Amino acid sequence: MWAKTVTGNFAKVIHGLNANQLTDEVIQRSKRMILDTLGVGLLGTSTEVFHKVAQYSKIYSSDLSSTIWGHLDFRLPPLYAAFVNGVAVHSMDFDDTWHPATHPSGAVLPALIALSEAFPQKKKISGLDLLLAFNVGIEVQGRLLHFSREARNIPRRFHPPAVVGTMGSAAACAKLLALDQLECKNALAIAASYAGAPLANAATQIKPLHIGNAAKNGLEAACLALQGLQGNKQILDMESGMGAFYTDYNPQTLPTLQSYPWLLDQQDVAIKRFPAHLATHWVADAASSVRRKLVESSESLLPIDKIEKVILKVPEVKYVNRPSPASEHEARHSFQFVACSALLDGSMSVQSFSSENIDRPALRELLCKTQLEHPPDNTPSFDSLYCQVSVTLRDSSTISDRCTTFYGHWRKPLEKEDLEKKFQSNVLNILPTESMEGIIETVYNLEKVEDCSVLSTFLSGQSASTSREAALPLSVPANSYVLFTKSMQNSGQTLA
Repeated sequence: MWAKTVTGNFAKVIHGLNANQLTDEVIQRSKRMILDTLGVGLLGTSTEVFHKVAQYSKIYSSDLSSTIWGHLDFRLPPLYAAFVNGVAVHSMDFDDTWHPATHPSGAVLPALIALSEAFPQKKKISGLDLLLAFNVGIEVQGRLLHFSREARNIPRRFHPPAVVGTMGSAAACAKLLALDQLECKNALAIAASYAGAPLANAATQIKPLHIGNAAKNGLEAACLALQGLQGNKQILDMESGMGAFYTDYNPQTLPTLQSYPWLLDQQDVAIKRFPAHLATHWVADAASSVRRKLVESSESLLPIDKIEKVILKVPEVKYVNRPSPASEHEARHSFQFVACSALLDGSMSVQSFSSENIDRPALRELLCKTQLEHPPDNTPSFDSLYCQVSVTLRDSSTISDRCTTFYGHWRKPLEKEDLEKKFQSNVLNILPTESMEGIIETVYNLEKVEDCSVLSTFLSGQSASTSREAALPLSVPANSYVLFTKSMQNSGQTLA
Protein backbone atom coordinates (compact mmCIF):
# COMPACT_ATOMS: atom_id res chain seq x y z
CA MET A 1 0.00 0.00 0.00
CA TRP A 2 1.36 3.41 -0.99
CA ALA A 3 1.54 6.12 1.68
CA LYS A 4 -1.29 8.66 1.92
CA THR A 5 0.97 11.65 2.52
CA VAL A 6 4.09 12.93 0.77
CA THR A 7 6.01 12.64 4.05
CA GLY A 8 4.86 9.05 4.48
CA ASN A 9 5.75 8.37 0.88
CA PHE A 10 9.30 9.69 1.40
CA ALA A 11 9.67 7.61 4.56
CA LYS A 12 8.57 4.50 2.67
CA VAL A 13 11.11 5.13 -0.09
CA ILE A 14 13.96 5.95 2.33
CA HIS A 15 13.23 2.77 4.27
CA GLY A 16 12.54 0.58 1.25
CA LEU A 17 15.28 1.36 -1.25
CA ASN A 18 17.99 -1.31 -1.39
CA ALA A 19 21.44 -1.65 -2.92
CA ASN A 20 20.20 -3.87 -5.74
CA GLN A 21 18.32 -0.85 -7.10
CA LEU A 22 21.48 1.20 -7.57
CA THR A 23 22.22 1.39 -11.30
CA ASP A 24 25.73 1.26 -12.73
CA GLU A 25 25.42 4.92 -13.76
CA VAL A 26 24.39 6.00 -10.26
CA ILE A 27 27.23 4.01 -8.68
CA GLN A 28 29.84 5.46 -11.03
CA ARG A 29 28.59 9.03 -10.69
CA SER A 30 28.33 8.82 -6.92
CA LYS A 31 31.87 7.41 -6.63
CA ARG A 32 33.14 10.42 -8.61
CA MET A 33 31.22 12.69 -6.24
CA ILE A 34 32.64 10.92 -3.19
CA LEU A 35 36.23 11.10 -4.44
CA ASP A 36 35.90 14.79 -5.30
CA THR A 37 34.24 15.61 -1.97
CA LEU A 38 36.97 13.86 -0.01
CA GLY A 39 39.63 15.73 -1.98
CA VAL A 40 38.15 19.20 -1.50
CA GLY A 41 37.44 18.36 2.14
CA LEU A 42 41.03 17.35 2.77
CA LEU A 43 42.27 20.52 1.07
CA GLY A 44 39.79 22.48 3.17
CA THR A 45 41.50 21.34 6.36
CA SER A 46 44.23 23.87 5.54
CA THR A 47 41.86 26.86 5.67
CA GLU A 48 41.38 29.43 8.41
CA VAL A 49 37.67 28.70 8.82
CA PHE A 50 38.40 24.98 9.32
CA HIS A 51 40.95 25.72 12.05
CA LYS A 52 38.50 28.01 13.84
CA VAL A 53 35.64 25.49 13.94
CA ALA A 54 38.02 22.63 14.77
CA GLN A 55 39.42 24.57 17.72
CA TYR A 56 35.90 25.35 18.92
CA SER A 57 34.75 21.73 18.59
CA LYS A 58 37.54 20.48 20.85
CA ILE A 59 35.40 21.44 23.86
CA TYR A 60 33.18 18.42 23.08
CA SER A 61 34.14 14.88 23.98
CA SER A 62 32.56 11.44 24.41
CA ASP A 63 33.50 7.79 24.49
CA LEU A 64 32.67 7.61 20.79
CA SER A 65 34.85 9.46 18.31
CA SER A 66 35.24 9.80 14.55
CA THR A 67 38.07 10.83 12.25
CA ILE A 68 38.85 14.43 11.42
CA TRP A 69 40.02 14.23 7.84
CA GLY A 70 43.72 14.85 7.34
CA HIS A 71 44.54 14.50 11.05
CA LEU A 72 46.11 11.38 12.51
CA ASP A 73 45.74 12.29 16.20
CA PHE A 74 42.62 14.46 16.21
CA ARG A 75 39.18 12.88 16.66
CA LEU A 76 35.82 14.29 17.74
CA PRO A 77 32.40 12.90 18.70
CA PRO A 78 30.54 11.84 15.53
CA LEU A 79 28.27 14.89 15.45
CA TYR A 80 31.18 17.30 15.60
CA ALA A 81 33.31 15.25 13.22
CA ALA A 82 30.44 15.56 10.72
CA PHE A 83 30.30 19.30 11.40
CA VAL A 84 34.03 20.01 11.13
CA ASN A 85 34.56 17.81 8.06
CA GLY A 86 31.46 19.33 6.43
CA VAL A 87 32.87 22.82 6.98
CA ALA A 88 36.15 21.69 5.41
CA VAL A 89 34.32 20.45 2.30
CA HIS A 90 32.75 23.86 1.61
CA SER A 91 35.48 26.08 3.06
CA MET A 92 36.74 27.02 -0.42
CA ASP A 93 33.48 26.58 -2.37
CA PHE A 94 35.25 23.78 -4.25
CA ASP A 95 32.60 21.06 -3.82
CA ASP A 96 30.17 19.72 -6.40
CA THR A 97 27.01 21.50 -7.56
CA TRP A 98 23.77 20.02 -8.83
CA HIS A 99 20.68 21.19 -10.68
CA PRO A 100 18.35 22.41 -9.26
CA ALA A 101 21.00 24.37 -7.42
CA THR A 102 22.62 22.88 -4.33
CA HIS A 103 25.90 21.34 -3.15
CA PRO A 104 24.64 17.78 -2.60
CA SER A 105 27.62 15.72 -1.42
CA GLY A 106 29.10 17.85 1.35
CA ALA A 107 25.95 17.71 3.46
CA VAL A 108 25.76 13.91 3.30
CA LEU A 109 29.19 12.28 3.07
CA PRO A 110 30.80 13.73 6.24
CA ALA A 111 27.77 12.65 8.28
CA LEU A 112 27.81 9.11 6.90
CA ILE A 113 31.55 8.60 7.39
CA ALA A 114 31.39 9.93 10.96
CA LEU A 115 28.36 7.75 11.71
CA SER A 116 29.93 4.64 10.18
CA GLU A 117 32.82 4.92 12.64
CA ALA A 118 30.42 4.96 15.58
CA PHE A 119 29.08 1.47 14.97
CA PRO A 120 30.49 -1.34 17.14
CA GLN A 121 33.51 -2.97 15.51
CA LYS A 122 31.68 -6.24 14.96
CA LYS A 123 28.91 -4.44 13.03
CA LYS A 124 30.82 -3.51 9.90
CA ILE A 125 29.43 -0.95 7.47
CA SER A 126 30.21 -2.06 3.94
CA GLY A 127 31.04 0.15 1.01
CA LEU A 128 27.72 -0.82 -0.53
CA ASP A 129 25.92 0.29 2.64
CA LEU A 130 27.68 3.63 2.33
CA LEU A 131 26.86 3.98 -1.37
CA LEU A 132 23.18 3.24 -0.78
CA ALA A 133 22.83 5.66 2.13
CA PHE A 134 24.76 8.34 0.22
CA ASN A 135 22.46 8.02 -2.77
CA VAL A 136 19.36 8.10 -0.59
CA GLY A 137 20.62 11.39 0.82
CA ILE A 138 21.33 12.78 -2.65
CA GLU A 139 17.95 11.60 -3.95
CA VAL A 140 15.96 13.24 -1.16
CA GLN A 141 17.68 16.57 -1.83
CA GLY A 142 16.93 16.40 -5.54
CA ARG A 143 13.30 15.41 -5.09
CA LEU A 144 12.67 18.25 -2.63
CA LEU A 145 14.26 20.76 -5.01
CA HIS A 146 11.95 19.59 -7.79
CA PHE A 147 8.95 20.63 -5.68
CA SER A 148 9.70 24.27 -6.53
CA ARG A 149 10.25 26.01 -9.87
CA GLU A 150 11.91 28.80 -7.89
CA ALA A 151 14.59 26.31 -6.80
CA ARG A 152 15.66 25.73 -10.42
CA ASN A 153 17.39 29.12 -10.47
CA ILE A 154 20.40 30.33 -8.52
CA PRO A 155 18.99 31.03 -5.03
CA ARG A 156 18.13 34.47 -3.65
CA ARG A 157 16.99 33.94 -0.05
CA PHE A 158 18.11 30.65 1.51
CA HIS A 159 21.33 28.73 0.84
CA PRO A 160 19.97 25.40 -0.52
CA PRO A 161 22.39 23.02 1.27
CA ALA A 162 21.21 24.42 4.58
CA VAL A 163 17.65 23.49 3.62
CA VAL A 164 17.62 20.35 1.46
CA GLY A 165 21.12 19.31 2.56
CA THR A 166 19.93 18.97 6.14
CA MET A 167 17.03 16.81 4.97
CA GLY A 168 19.33 14.73 2.78
CA SER A 169 21.76 14.16 5.63
CA ALA A 170 18.89 13.03 7.88
CA ALA A 171 17.60 10.65 5.20
CA ALA A 172 21.07 9.21 4.53
CA CYS A 173 21.77 8.65 8.22
CA ALA A 174 18.30 7.19 8.70
CA LYS A 175 19.11 4.70 5.97
CA LEU A 176 22.46 3.75 7.49
CA LEU A 177 20.79 3.35 10.90
CA ALA A 178 18.05 1.17 9.34
CA LEU A 179 15.26 3.33 10.76
CA ASP A 180 11.69 2.10 10.26
CA GLN A 181 9.15 4.19 8.35
CA LEU A 182 7.80 6.02 11.40
CA GLU A 183 11.31 6.87 12.54
CA CYS A 184 12.12 8.12 9.02
CA LYS A 185 9.11 10.47 9.21
CA ASN A 186 10.32 11.79 12.53
CA ALA A 187 13.89 12.20 11.28
CA LEU A 188 12.59 14.37 8.42
CA ALA A 189 10.44 16.40 10.84
CA ILE A 190 13.34 16.98 13.22
CA ALA A 191 15.68 17.89 10.36
CA ALA A 192 13.19 20.43 9.01
CA SER A 193 13.36 22.30 12.31
CA TYR A 194 17.14 22.48 11.93
CA ALA A 195 16.99 23.60 8.28
CA GLY A 196 17.69 26.98 6.71
CA ALA A 197 20.39 29.64 6.52
CA PRO A 198 20.21 33.07 4.88
CA LEU A 199 22.12 33.69 1.68
CA ALA A 200 23.33 37.01 3.10
CA ASN A 201 26.23 35.09 4.65
CA ALA A 202 27.54 34.03 1.23
CA ALA A 203 31.09 35.21 0.54
CA THR A 204 31.95 35.11 4.25
CA GLN A 205 33.54 32.56 6.58
CA ILE A 206 30.02 31.65 7.72
CA LYS A 207 28.89 30.07 4.45
CA PRO A 208 30.93 26.86 4.96
CA LEU A 209 29.12 26.41 8.28
CA HIS A 210 25.92 25.85 6.29
CA ILE A 211 27.33 22.57 4.95
CA GLY A 212 28.83 21.59 8.30
CA ASN A 213 25.56 22.24 10.09
CA ALA A 214 23.58 20.35 7.46
CA ALA A 215 25.78 17.28 7.97
CA LYS A 216 25.72 17.53 11.76
CA ASN A 217 22.02 18.40 12.11
CA GLY A 218 20.89 15.67 9.75
CA LEU A 219 22.89 13.11 11.71
CA GLU A 220 21.48 14.40 14.97
CA ALA A 221 17.93 14.32 13.58
CA ALA A 222 18.27 10.65 12.62
CA CYS A 223 19.73 9.75 16.03
CA LEU A 224 16.98 11.61 17.89
CA ALA A 225 14.34 9.89 15.77
CA LEU A 226 15.84 6.55 16.69
CA GLN A 227 15.57 7.55 20.34
CA GLY A 228 11.82 8.05 19.80
CA LEU A 229 11.59 11.84 19.44
CA GLN A 230 8.46 12.66 17.45
CA GLY A 231 7.58 15.51 15.10
CA ASN A 232 4.95 16.50 12.56
CA LYS A 233 4.19 13.44 10.42
CA GLN A 234 3.28 15.66 7.45
CA ILE A 235 6.29 17.96 7.47
CA LEU A 236 6.82 17.65 3.70
CA ASP A 237 3.14 18.15 2.88
CA MET A 238 2.54 21.48 4.55
CA GLU A 239 3.07 25.09 3.52
CA SER A 240 4.22 25.71 7.09
CA GLY A 241 6.59 22.73 6.88
CA MET A 242 9.10 22.48 4.02
CA GLY A 243 6.88 24.89 2.13
CA ALA A 244 8.13 27.68 4.41
CA PHE A 245 11.34 27.83 2.37
CA TYR A 246 9.73 28.27 -1.08
CA THR A 247 7.04 30.59 -2.42
CA ASP A 248 5.81 28.02 -4.97
CA TYR A 249 6.17 24.75 -3.04
CA ASN A 250 4.22 21.91 -4.67
CA PRO A 251 5.03 18.52 -3.09
CA GLN A 252 4.52 15.35 -5.10
CA THR A 253 4.71 11.67 -4.25
CA LEU A 254 7.79 9.76 -5.36
CA PRO A 255 7.82 6.96 -7.95
CA THR A 256 7.07 3.46 -6.72
CA LEU A 257 9.92 1.39 -5.32
CA GLN A 258 9.64 -1.10 -8.13
CA SER A 259 12.18 0.00 -10.80
CA TYR A 260 12.83 3.21 -8.89
CA PRO A 261 14.29 5.98 -11.15
CA TRP A 262 17.16 7.78 -9.40
CA LEU A 263 17.55 11.47 -10.17
CA LEU A 264 21.33 11.05 -10.30
CA ASP A 265 20.77 8.67 -13.22
CA GLN A 266 19.06 11.52 -15.08
CA GLN A 267 21.10 14.51 -13.88
CA ASP A 268 24.84 14.45 -13.19
CA VAL A 269 26.63 17.03 -11.02
CA ALA A 270 29.13 19.71 -11.98
CA ILE A 271 32.65 19.22 -10.59
CA LYS A 272 34.68 22.40 -10.26
CA ARG A 273 38.19 22.93 -11.62
CA PHE A 274 38.88 25.86 -9.27
CA PRO A 275 37.40 26.91 -5.90
CA ALA A 276 34.72 29.52 -6.56
CA HIS A 277 30.98 29.93 -7.08
CA LEU A 278 29.84 27.78 -9.99
CA ALA A 279 28.56 30.72 -12.06
CA THR A 280 32.09 32.11 -12.26
CA HIS A 281 33.27 29.04 -14.15
CA TRP A 282 31.55 30.21 -17.34
CA VAL A 283 33.31 33.56 -16.88
CA ALA A 284 36.71 31.93 -16.42
CA ASP A 285 36.49 29.88 -19.62
CA ALA A 286 35.27 32.82 -21.70
CA ALA A 287 37.93 35.16 -20.27
CA SER A 288 40.72 32.62 -20.82
CA SER A 289 39.66 32.30 -24.45
CA VAL A 290 39.71 36.09 -24.90
CA ARG A 291 43.20 36.24 -23.41
CA ARG A 292 44.46 33.71 -25.97
CA LYS A 293 43.27 36.06 -28.71
CA LEU A 294 44.90 39.09 -27.04
CA VAL A 295 48.41 37.79 -26.36
CA GLU A 296 50.90 35.90 -28.48
CA SER A 297 51.79 33.23 -25.90
CA SER A 298 50.74 32.04 -22.45
CA GLU A 299 53.83 33.70 -20.96
CA SER A 300 53.03 37.10 -22.42
CA LEU A 301 51.65 39.87 -20.22
CA LEU A 302 48.16 41.19 -20.83
CA PRO A 303 48.42 44.70 -22.35
CA ILE A 304 46.34 46.38 -19.63
CA ASP A 305 47.36 49.87 -20.76
CA LYS A 306 45.73 49.21 -24.15
CA ILE A 307 42.42 48.04 -22.61
CA GLU A 308 39.59 50.58 -22.51
CA LYS A 309 36.94 48.40 -20.81
CA VAL A 310 35.89 44.83 -20.08
CA ILE A 311 32.21 43.91 -20.41
CA LEU A 312 30.83 40.74 -18.82
CA LYS A 313 27.42 39.59 -20.00
CA VAL A 314 26.19 37.39 -17.15
CA PRO A 315 22.89 36.59 -15.41
CA GLU A 316 21.84 38.86 -12.59
CA VAL A 317 23.09 37.16 -9.43
CA LYS A 318 23.51 39.86 -6.82
CA TYR A 319 25.74 37.98 -4.42
CA VAL A 320 28.23 37.16 -7.20
CA ASN A 321 28.39 40.80 -8.31
CA ARG A 322 31.39 42.08 -6.35
CA PRO A 323 33.37 44.73 -8.24
CA SER A 324 36.11 45.08 -5.62
CA PRO A 325 36.42 41.94 -3.45
CA ALA A 326 38.36 42.44 -0.22
CA SER A 327 38.81 38.81 0.89
CA GLU A 328 39.26 35.34 -0.56
CA HIS A 329 35.61 34.54 0.20
CA GLU A 330 34.39 37.64 -1.64
CA ALA A 331 36.75 36.88 -4.53
CA ARG A 332 35.24 33.40 -4.85
CA HIS A 333 31.86 35.10 -5.28
CA SER A 334 32.86 37.74 -7.82
CA PHE A 335 32.22 37.59 -11.56
CA GLN A 336 34.58 40.52 -11.93
CA PHE A 337 37.48 39.03 -9.97
CA VAL A 338 37.41 35.70 -11.81
CA ALA A 339 37.17 37.38 -15.20
CA CYS A 340 40.11 39.69 -14.49
CA SER A 341 42.22 36.92 -12.97
CA ALA A 342 41.63 34.66 -15.97
CA LEU A 343 42.45 37.52 -18.35
CA LEU A 344 45.71 38.19 -16.50
CA ASP A 345 46.81 34.59 -15.90
CA GLY A 346 45.07 32.54 -18.57
CA SER A 347 43.50 30.13 -16.06
CA MET A 348 42.22 29.82 -12.49
CA SER A 349 43.58 27.73 -9.64
CA VAL A 350 43.57 27.39 -5.87
CA GLN A 351 46.38 29.96 -5.72
CA SER A 352 44.30 32.53 -7.62
CA PHE A 353 42.52 33.41 -4.38
CA SER A 354 45.59 34.09 -2.25
CA SER A 355 45.85 37.56 -0.73
CA GLU A 356 48.89 38.27 -2.91
CA ASN A 357 46.88 37.70 -6.08
CA ILE A 358 43.77 39.49 -4.83
CA ASP A 359 45.72 42.63 -3.93
CA ARG A 360 48.09 42.88 -6.91
CA PRO A 361 47.95 46.29 -8.65
CA ALA A 362 47.41 44.89 -12.16
CA LEU A 363 44.27 43.07 -11.06
CA ARG A 364 42.91 46.12 -9.25
CA GLU A 365 43.52 48.26 -12.35
CA LEU A 366 41.65 45.79 -14.53
CA LEU A 367 38.77 45.52 -12.05
CA CYS A 368 38.23 49.28 -12.38
CA LYS A 369 37.70 48.82 -16.11
CA THR A 370 35.20 45.94 -15.73
CA GLN A 371 31.42 46.27 -16.03
CA LEU A 372 28.54 43.81 -15.86
CA GLU A 373 25.58 43.58 -18.21
CA HIS A 374 22.53 41.35 -17.70
CA PRO A 375 20.91 40.33 -21.01
CA PRO A 376 17.25 39.37 -20.53
CA ASP A 377 17.83 35.97 -22.17
CA ASN A 378 20.60 35.08 -19.68
CA THR A 379 18.58 33.40 -16.94
CA PRO A 380 20.20 32.65 -13.56
CA SER A 381 20.07 28.89 -13.93
CA PHE A 382 23.09 26.59 -13.86
CA ASP A 383 21.46 24.60 -16.64
CA SER A 384 21.08 27.46 -19.13
CA LEU A 385 23.21 30.51 -18.24
CA TYR A 386 26.05 31.75 -20.40
CA CYS A 387 28.84 34.28 -20.11
CA GLN A 388 30.25 36.57 -22.77
CA VAL A 389 33.48 38.45 -22.13
CA SER A 390 34.26 41.42 -24.38
CA VAL A 391 37.47 43.42 -24.14
CA THR A 392 37.45 46.80 -25.92
CA LEU A 393 40.86 48.26 -26.69
CA ARG A 394 41.77 51.94 -26.95
CA ASP A 395 41.85 51.62 -30.74
CA SER A 396 38.10 50.76 -30.52
CA SER A 397 38.59 47.14 -31.55
CA THR A 398 36.78 44.50 -29.48
CA ILE A 399 37.72 40.90 -28.75
CA SER A 400 34.92 38.66 -27.44
CA ASP A 401 34.15 35.10 -26.58
CA ARG A 402 31.18 33.31 -25.09
CA CYS A 403 30.99 30.21 -22.90
CA THR A 404 27.76 28.23 -22.77
CA THR A 405 29.15 25.08 -21.13
CA PHE A 406 32.41 25.01 -19.17
CA TYR A 407 34.59 21.92 -18.75
CA GLY A 408 33.38 20.24 -15.55
CA HIS A 409 29.69 21.03 -16.12
CA TRP A 410 27.37 18.02 -16.26
CA ARG A 411 27.09 18.50 -20.03
CA LYS A 412 30.89 18.36 -20.31
CA PRO A 413 32.05 16.28 -17.31
CA LEU A 414 35.66 16.02 -16.21
CA GLU A 415 37.51 13.05 -17.62
CA LYS A 416 38.53 10.45 -15.05
CA GLU A 417 42.18 11.47 -15.44
CA ASP A 418 41.39 15.12 -14.68
CA LEU A 419 39.20 14.20 -11.70
CA GLU A 420 42.09 12.18 -10.27
CA LYS A 421 44.53 15.03 -10.94
CA LYS A 422 42.25 17.41 -9.03
CA PHE A 423 42.05 14.98 -6.10
CA GLN A 424 45.80 14.38 -6.05
CA SER A 425 46.58 18.09 -6.26
CA ASN A 426 44.20 18.81 -3.38
CA VAL A 427 45.54 16.05 -1.15
CA LEU A 428 49.25 16.16 -2.02
CA ASN A 429 50.30 18.30 0.96
CA ILE A 430 47.69 16.91 3.37
CA LEU A 431 48.17 13.12 3.35
CA PRO A 432 51.01 10.66 2.70
CA THR A 433 51.10 9.24 -0.81
CA GLU A 434 50.02 5.79 0.38
CA SER A 435 46.92 7.22 2.05
CA MET A 436 46.09 9.27 -1.03
CA GLU A 437 46.38 6.24 -3.30
CA GLY A 438 44.45 4.16 -0.78
CA ILE A 439 41.49 6.55 -0.91
CA ILE A 440 41.40 6.45 -4.71
CA GLU A 441 41.56 2.65 -4.77
CA THR A 442 38.92 2.31 -2.04
CA VAL A 443 36.46 4.73 -3.63
CA TYR A 444 36.79 3.18 -7.09
CA ASN A 445 36.04 -0.24 -5.57
CA LEU A 446 33.58 0.92 -2.94
CA GLU A 447 30.78 -1.47 -3.89
CA LYS A 448 33.19 -4.38 -3.17
CA VAL A 449 34.56 -3.09 0.15
CA GLU A 450 33.52 -5.21 3.11
CA ASP A 451 34.36 -2.67 5.82
CA CYS A 452 34.40 1.01 4.88
CA SER A 453 36.36 1.90 8.02
CA VAL A 454 39.35 1.52 5.68
CA LEU A 455 38.29 4.86 4.20
CA SER A 456 38.46 6.60 7.57
CA THR A 457 41.87 5.07 8.21
CA PHE A 458 43.22 6.55 4.99
CA LEU A 459 41.45 9.88 5.60
CA SER A 460 43.28 10.24 8.90
CA GLY A 461 46.61 9.86 7.12
CA GLN A 462 47.33 6.43 8.51
CA SER A 463 49.22 4.18 6.12
CA ALA A 464 48.31 0.77 7.43
CA SER A 465 48.73 -2.31 5.26
CA THR A 466 45.94 -3.93 7.23
CA SER A 467 43.56 -1.31 5.86
CA ARG A 468 43.92 -2.67 2.36
CA GLU A 469 42.86 -6.10 3.60
CA ALA A 470 39.41 -4.68 4.33
CA ALA A 471 38.91 -3.95 0.62
CA LEU A 472 37.59 -7.43 -0.13
CA PRO A 473 34.40 -8.62 -1.82
CA LEU A 474 31.32 -8.69 0.40
CA SER A 475 30.75 -12.00 2.10
CA VAL A 476 27.71 -11.03 4.20
CA PRO A 477 24.45 -9.22 3.38
CA ALA A 478 24.82 -5.44 3.43
CA ASN A 479 22.18 -4.98 6.16
CA SER A 480 23.29 -7.81 8.44
CA TYR A 481 24.04 -5.48 11.37
CA VAL A 482 21.58 -4.83 14.21
CA LEU A 483 20.18 -1.39 14.88
CA PHE A 484 22.79 1.17 15.75
CA THR A 485 21.18 2.60 18.85
CA LYS A 486 20.41 -0.76 20.35
CA SER A 487 24.06 -1.62 20.02
CA MET A 488 25.02 1.70 21.55
CA GLN A 489 22.59 1.21 24.42
CA ASN A 490 23.89 -2.29 25.03
CA SER A 491 27.43 -0.97 25.28
CA GLY A 492 26.42 2.04 27.41
CA GLN A 493 27.46 4.56 24.73
CA THR A 494 25.55 7.36 23.05
CA LEU A 495 26.28 9.76 20.25
CA ALA A 496 27.38 13.16 21.48
